[in-house]
Amino acid sequence: MKRGFVLISTLALIVILSFLVLVLSRTIYSDTLKTTIYANSIEKRIEIINYESFLVDLLIDNSVLNKNLNLAEQEINFSIQKKFPQLTLSLTDYSTCFNINSLVKPFQNINVKNEENGDLFINLLKLSDIDRSIHSELLDRLYDALDNDSLPETYGAEDLFYISNDNLSLNPDQLFIHKSQIKNLALLNKNDLSRIHNDICAIPSTELKFNVNSLDLMTAKVFLSLFSELTLNDIERILLNKPVNGYTTFKNFIDISGIDENKIDKSRIIFKPDFIMINYLLALEGQIFNFVSLLSLQRNNFVVYRTLIR
Repeated sequence: MKRGFVLISTLALIVILSFLVLVLSRTIYSDTLKTTIYANSIEKRIEIINYESFLVDLLIDNSVLNKNLNLAEQEINFSIQKKFPQLTLSLTDYSTCFNINSLVKPFQNINVKNEENGDLFINLLKLSDIDRSIHSELLDRLYDALDNDSLPETYGAEDLFYISNDNLSLNPDQLFIHKSQIKNLALLNKNDLSRIHNDICAIPSTELKFNVNSLDLMTAKVFLSLFSELTLNDIERILLNKPVNGYTTFKNFIDISGIDENKIDKSRIIFKPDFIMINYLLALEGQIFNFVSLLSLQRNNFVVYRTLIR
């Protein structure tokens, strides 16, 4: 009886240990596989990053593709599949969003508030149905977060009143790196942020320009905020009359679209992107790796930032 109990106990222990070994082996195998896949993904990403200079040169040199990013996306995906069959990419024009950093402008050796662009930002807030009671306060906080003149605005981030706000996290008087930094001003709620999230951006420039060849219904709100005398009917005319290869000059744009040139600030219109976002999807051993690059369309020093999403 005693021997039988010992035998059963021993067998039970062997089964338990075998199960633990099996689980441990599977875990080690799974972790090893994940590590191998991740290492391979890093190698592929490095290859892709090295390919970006070619993409930038292509978009700079090819006047057809830089005026039609949808066509450029198709052509690049077709071409890139030969070298990276597991890769697809999408292009987003970052010259159709409201650049938050344009709320300041260079003056001597510092950046000071740009009230003209501030008025245009207010237009965007109105079109986005953001509570009008916070417009001035939000704008002043942005001025103070971005400028480095040390002069506090009435409702600005440098005002002593706001220093006591525990939820307020301020940018140290410099241009934003990413649009998400607007959250640090602790003024917009979740719904407000969602209303303007797709309309704003932060690029390393204080200019505010719009690529009319990338205008569509998704970017029309930003376009109307910059050119407030225009209407949705004007937007429709611009889209319907756009040539296959895009508008080429301001005169060409006015002549073909039929828009009243007095309603358009010529200095804010461009005809090809200054900045683009490339969104990569890399399929590798059943895993999807998503990473993005924000690039300036200029040769050599063209990387603004790169980040891995998942």
